[in-house]
Amino acid sequence: MGLSANAALGLDQTEISETLTRLHARAKADGFVFLSALPSVAWGALRGRAMFESAEPHLKSAYIPVSPFAGRFMYQIARAARSKHIVEFGTSFGISAIYLAAAAQANGGKFTGSEKEAKKAAIARRNIAEAGLARVADIRDGDAMESLSSLESGIDFLFLDGWKDLYIPILQMLEPKLAPGAIVLADNLKTFKKTLKPFADYLSVPANGYEVSFLPFESGLAFATWRGA
Repeated sequence: MGLSANAALGLDQTEISETLTRLHARAKADGFVFLSALPSVAWGALRGRAMFESAEPHLKSAYIPVSPFAGRFMYQIARAARSKHIVEFGTSFGISAIYLAAAAQANGGKFTGSEKEAKKAAIARRNIAEAGLARVADIRDGDAMESLSSLESGIDFLFLDGWKDLYIPILQMLEPKLAPGAIVLADNLKTFKKTLKPFADYLSVPANGYEVSFLPFESGLAFATWRGA
């Protein structure tokens, strides 16, 4: 795919910057969504239910996005690495997808996202189209263990930001398709420290094939490179 003069502007391209500004503003309403979920989470905890299970009905309307700082960081890392086959687990309404699809477009590559909720996936596709990135982006809805299983080999950038208990299964499923030196970013290592400890431990075991650093982002970001098992 060739790089157009417009795409060369990256995140400063008008369609991209305006769409991101609009979506980040809308995502500020997530605070009200989380407050409405608290009674369900508290009641579920008393009954021994996992937090995600209790909160899931409420989160269908939540953006739960990366911050503008984290989004720009991901974009710059993908650009610097010249990543052409970028994959995301957990697209939601498409904010992080726009940052990554913009990098894929600038690199002459492609972006594939996944979102469990069909309505969220449809809105993500619309937001990505409004950002002018539909040509390079494919958003797949449904169970990511199924929707991402058919991906071709050569994935050189993987972002994990979906259901936390699926980080390890998704990563292990895609490992045979990771290119040497592939970048793996995973969000919320601090926010869900207990839930994601097994995942952090997995990345930290040298025999599993990763070099990893845990970056001091507010939510906690794991930054790993794949060298092979």
